Amino acid sequence: MPDVNRTIQLAVRHHQAGTLSRAEPLYKEVLKSRPGHPFVLHALALIAYQTGRCESALALVTRALEADPKTPQFHNTRGVVLEALGRPHKAIEAYRQALLLKPDYAEAHHNTAIAMLALRQYDAALAECKQAISLGPASAQLHNTMGFCLENQDRPAEAVESYKQALRLAPDFAEAHNHLGVLQSALGRYDHAIDSYTRALRTEPNYAEAHWNLSLALLLTGRLHEGWREYQWRHNPELQMTTYPHRYDTPRWDGSPFAGRTLLLHYEQGFGDTIQFVRYLPMVKARGGAVILEVRKPLVGLLRGFPGVDELIEASPDVRPPTDFDLHASLMDLPGIFATTLDNVPADVPYLYADSAKAAHWRNQLSGDHGFKVGIVWSGSSIYERNHTRSCRLDEFLPLAEIKNLNLYSLQKGPPAAQLKQLAGRIPVTDLADHLHDFSDTAAVIENLHLIVSVDTCVPHLAAAMAKPVWLLLSSAPAWQWMLDRRDSPWYPTIRLFRQSRPGHWQDLFQQVARELTALLHQPTLMHPSPQS
Repeated sequence: MPDVNRTIQLAVRHHQAGTLSRAEPLYKEVLKSRPGHPFVLHALALIAYQTGRCESALALVTRALEADPKTPQFHNTRGVVLEALGRPHKAIEAYRQALLLKPDYAEAHHNTAIAMLALRQYDAALAECKQAISLGPASAQLHNTMGFCLENQDRPAEAVESYKQALRLAPDFAEAHNHLGVLQSALGRYDHAIDSYTRALRTEPNYAEAHWNLSLALLLTGRLHEGWREYQWRHNPELQMTTYPHRYDTPRWDGSPFAGRTLLLHYEQGFGDTIQFVRYLPMVKARGGAVILEVRKPLVGLLRGFPGVDELIEASPDVRPPTDFDLHASLMDLPGIFATTLDNVPADVPYLYADSAKAAHWRNQLSGDHGFKVGIVWSGSSIYERNHTRSCRLDEFLPLAEIKNLNLYSLQKGPPAAQLKQLAGRIPVTDLADHLHDFSDTAAVIENLHLIVSVDTCVPHLAAAMAKPVWLLLSSAPAWQWMLDRRDSPWYPTIRLFRQSRPGHWQDLFQQVARELTALLHQPTLMHPSPQS
């Protein structure tokens, strides 16, 4: 009917112009007389998807397909909606239907790749990207997706080229700048990474992920003042960070005096982060009233009685703290609140101490072991997505096991501890894991050791906070706390840093550790030092 056609044409013009609020009622007007019109149902599905109503979009595109199951675009749109609803397997099925009807449908190949990335099917996703590129001029978004595939296949040089190609096609493509920055950080090109994140933010000033990535690069390169400012973006809900799930309606503390009020300080991220930043609590207490510290259960025994804490409570990720408070902040907000720079890091140690009774127990337990006592850890938490880059295998410690007058003690917890059984007889290590129920137990053991040699996990934080000697083994892309090109740490005076020369290569690093440990043991005054009491 002519009137219907004119209405559809007007609706399409509004839709293409982005005035969805004017297009939608016109499409709906058509449905009153043509309730099964597939084109209009599909257009309404697109508007519902574009305005965040994905369940409605799915219902509408399904109706469009019931009226016309042979239009490839309808199947493609159904896939996009299913993917937005978190159903990537079903999305791939929809894209496959679109490709059965139109094998040269480049957009459907690209969308299939995106869904496969959600399933971490990187090889298959890359194949889909290549197929899409072969079908004609590729979009910047397609090259960006291909770069992400290559990055996750550990093909950094090719990934960089894909991101750069995306940016040649769309110089203001913020997502590609951000992805390029992440890859440059992984390659150790931190100045280039900072430039990439900055370019992304010029285009999208509120791009939370780019702000977060920029903060890590700034902190890693020692630009702490700028880094703390960007680090606050981790609170942005768009990042969907799950390290601390609570959201409070009380104000976030900005460092102002709070006499007569109560402040909740809560944990965030890993155990090591809590250990590193509790050092600020006496400084916090000096600015106000009551201070409540919320930490996870394994840290409660260690931190009981810590200076500056009026109440210590055990955290529950699913429950609001069972106490009233006027203000709140994360422990990881404190360095920024106190304007920490490399010149004023509060680095007085020790600020954590072992329980005297537990330490005495372990002094007695280890008294029969003569020689130099070294605690070792080779893996961090397996739930951390980049744990594989910071962790090594137990057999990398073999050069240390060959050193005379050296006793190795495993402080390793979790699944990686199974490597002790796999290497039984090859590497003499005393396994203490069954005795370490919380961090107060670990601290008591550490108090009776001469040295900790560990990858970057919570144990070296604990030992260094106790002012015990620590040799920290770092990957070529370290966490921001350890910065770059230095063998010491401004946060912990007793830590010494050993760094990988190449990504994934631990052998040279352990050979260096073995040489220096052997030299240390040949110093008469250090051959049999007494552990601190």
